[in-house]
Amino acid sequence: MTTKDLLSFQHYQLAFTSHIRDPLNQPRPKNVKANGMDVYKEIVFNNLFESVSACFPVAQKVIGKRGWHKLIRGFFSDHSSATPIFRKIPEEFLAYLSKVNAVTPESFPVYLISLCHYEWVELLVSTMKEEIDQRNINAIGDLRLSQPAFAQTMQLLNYEYAVQKISPRYKPKDKVNSQLLVFRNTNFEVKFIELNTITYRLIELLKQDKLNCEQALTVLAREMNPAETESIIQFGLDILEDLRSQGVILGVY
Repeated sequence: MTTKDLLSFQHYQLAFTSHIRDPLNQPRPKNVKANGMDVYKEIVFNNLFESVSACFPVAQKVIGKRGWHKLIRGFFSDHSSATPIFRKIPEEFLAYLSKVNAVTPESFPVYLISLCHYEWVELLVSTMKEEIDQRNINAIGDLRLSQPAFAQTMQLLNYEYAVQKISPRYKPKDKVNSQLLVFRNTNFEVKFIELNTITYRLIELLKQDKLNCEQALTVLAREMNPAETESIIQFGLDILEDLRSQGVILGVY
């Protein structure tokens, strides 16, 4: 269907919403008073602005008020959302940033997409549903020969910048690989844990290959130093027990 096929009221709706989204380039519909139109423009944009800004508090401070407002205005004017769900607006904003970055990478700092993704993950984890059957999990079972039951909300993150350190006072110029774990504990609190490369790789193996802990740690030892296999296994089991104590691992299957 083209705009020629639209009914008169649909033409009106299209003109109305187009002006709200991009008032500088789209004319105000005929027979609509400027004062009334201004109310709609302000309400709709402010709702969007507040929704996005609430999810990315650090990003907006780093960019500054003027830059952040310009970024949200571009998102409002140019992005076609794939979902009508209000709480998914921040995810749509991430999609917009990626699109802009692909065309004009100089539009914002190189670390901004990573920083915004890092901030958005907190919203993702806080709203995720848990469908794991606790009856299949032994909370105190031995880890060595079993598969660990990770919190279903757990997310492994790998960034090219130290996103957890970014602030108005620290804006990285150089890439620093940062690996993080995010999960929601039993008190419904979202927690972030900074990982080293070894722990990240261990969890990655356990999640990808459905290995028990000893098998995953043996693979890790082969990658690191086969001569120290048993000590690496013991070291890894200590790490996993610590993750269990923090609630990242719920027990074993």
